[in-house]
Amino acid sequence: MRIKSFEQYVQDLLDHPPFQELHQHAGHHFKRSRFAHSYAVGKLSYRLARIFHANVTVAARAGLLHDWYYDRHPHFKRVTNPDMHHFRQSVETAGQYGESPEVLHAIRTHMWPWGRIIPRTREAWIVWVADNIIWVVDLWQSLKQSLRLGVHYLIYGT
Repeated sequence: MRIKSFEQYVQDLLDHPPFQELHQHAGHHFKRSRFAHSYAVGKLSYRLARIFHANVTVAARAGLLHDWYYDRHPHFKRVTNPDMHHFRQSVETAGQYGESPEVLHAIRTHMWPWGRIIPRTREAWIVWVADNIIWVVDLWQSLKQSLRLGVHYLIYGT
């Protein structure tokens, strides 16, 4: 039996024009675009789901979609801190696109404890863990780049 790759589980999403717009949102997590961050979370979720014998389709799709509509819907503009509420936008959009309740739950709970609903499935916990790991990686890469630029500036003045 041949194992499907991450891209095979999410190809329809990767080809979806509104999802492709995420390439334009640079600096979502420090220096990374929202697309790069979401892709990394989706791929790590896929890998963790394989390791922990979870539903790979749910984990891969939820990981990829978890930040899909971060601060995009006009009726969410009133939210003063989109970091605390963006999961609602992603859940609403993924639901309109036809994602399963399991995928929506994993998206909805990826900001726990700030989102107040605790993940209750293995896949939701996987997406939560993957998002937090990738956030730390994004932070670390950004700090390394900033330190390099700072040292370069101190040495060369440019």
